[in-house]
Amino acid sequence: MSILETISKRIEEKPIPSMVAFQILKVIEDENHSLKQVVKLVENDASLTTEVLKVANSATYFRGMPVNTVNRAVLVLGEMMVVGVAICASSSIVFNSALDGYESPEGDMWEHSLRAAIASREIAKYTKNKVPPGLGFTSGLLHDIGKSVLSEFLIGSTQSLTEACEERKVHDFLEAERQAVGTDHAEVGCQLAEKWGLPIALKTAIKYHHAPSKADAKHIALAYTVHLGDLIAMLGGSGTGVDALAYKIDNNYENYIKIDKDEFSVILLKVQEDFEIIKESLLT
Repeated sequence: MSILETISKRIEEKPIPSMVAFQILKVIEDENHSLKQVVKLVENDASLTTEVLKVANSATYFRGMPVNTVNRAVLVLGEMMVVGVAICASSSIVFNSALDGYESPEGDMWEHSLRAAIASREIAKYTKNKVPPGLGFTSGLLHDIGKSVLSEFLIGSTQSLTEACEERKVHDFLEAERQAVGTDHAEVGCQLAEKWGLPIALKTAIKYHHAPSKADAKHIALAYTVHLGDLIAMLGGSGTGVDALAYKIDNNYENYIKIDKDEFSVILLKVQEDFEIIKESLLT
């Protein structure tokens, strides 16, 4: 069996992070869905109900009045943010494993993904065509899921991949991955998203978070949002191993996102603050 065939087999074996989250995604894909449908799905999962209420009442979202019902929590957070909370709450399935091929210890991927999610949520507020912040959050949370599969196939070649980047023999770490195994974590992530039945917006953000200019016109602003969210998470000291900052920024983001250096600095601080709050809410 070739490496690519084995990778495909691993993709098929990878479990869905949260069945409830993906049930909610299916519901909200229908433009005619009702809030009651989302609320019912959350209420049918006692654990998710608890997590959603905790996050809705956290300092990040608190608006002066306690949130005591799922209905109110969904209104406060937004439907796509609820999906993100559901995935976060069941993060151990996909996010908590060590990524040995990236020399990344257990827990690093979860922390990087959560920081990237928060950063993408904040960046979304500056998009010219108004990417929903909740969509930014969930896309940022899932952007690196391909690493959970690809990692084992990079074990033993990590040093050569890093050296190729440092010596500029490749454009970035993504190209180094392709040279080593014939694919990269963005493509593998998209294949996982396809297998799980994720909406096209999420699949696009995952596939093009390192090459946002290649995304289709409808979702290109989202791709740039996650592109910057990922970078902000890495600049904040949270990466997923040896590939941290081994990617180039696409400055064409300015065509889709109106943001200056001072606002970037504010987001960096916001990410750190909200990361601690949401992390505490989810782990308490």
